[in-house]
Amino acid sequence: MVAAAAVALGMLAFAADSVAGGVGQVLIALTSSGFAWGLAAFLVGRSAATAKRAVGSATALLVLATLLYYLLVLVVSRRWSGGTLEDGTSADLLGLRSVAMMTALWLTGSLVGGPVLGLLGHIVRVGNVSTSALAAGSVCGLLSGEGWQAVMLAPPWQLLTVSDPYQAEFFRGVVVGELVKIVLPIVVLAWLGTAHRLWRVWPTLLTAAIASGALSAALWYVLYAAAHSI
Repeated sequence: MVAAAAVALGMLAFAADSVAGGVGQVLIALTSSGFAWGLAAFLVGRSAATAKRAVGSATALLVLATLLYYLLVLVVSRRWSGGTLEDGTSADLLGLRSVAMMTALWLTGSLVGGPVLGLLGHIVRVGNVSTSALAAGSVCGLLSGEGWQAVMLAPPWQLLTVSDPYQAEFFRGVVVGELVKIVLPIVVLAWLGTAHRLWRVWPTLLTAAIASGALSAALWYVLYAAAHSI
């Protein structure tokens, strides 16, 4: 099951990259974002019988999906190849280096995020009301952090003022993608709160969501800064 989910996750993320314009931005938010991959790891952990299996399965899912995604980039799309540098030499080596560095970066993220999300998924299912609420709120915040970070860097009200028709369509897709990565984690929180009857401890639920959301947004900012420096 984990292997099949990893294949689906990696291939969907790869396919979304090939869709241009605003639609592509929305598809990326749904298939190739911290929310999409984090939710997959959480659900795998939630279905595991033990905490150890939850951690291992969630981590394996993210690692395998990451390796498959960058293998497809390397072999199929070959976005790293072509072009020349200013001195006339091929840029292929530079492109390969970039692919290798990005693979290492996201593998590191998988090795850190996988155990956390998998364990939180298991706790939500087996913990008592207070512990489950704390875990569910934390998951919601972690899943929404990328969206909050994007909104802070590129506020929707600024993106929607673009007048050029082609750019306007693209930026509308960006705005929808930002909102997807914020609204859907809230939907997940509502589902968990209802399914596990956690609303009776709603202060714990919301406090955990707000605190982990702020932490997640800060971590996403650092991660993207590191990715752009490569």
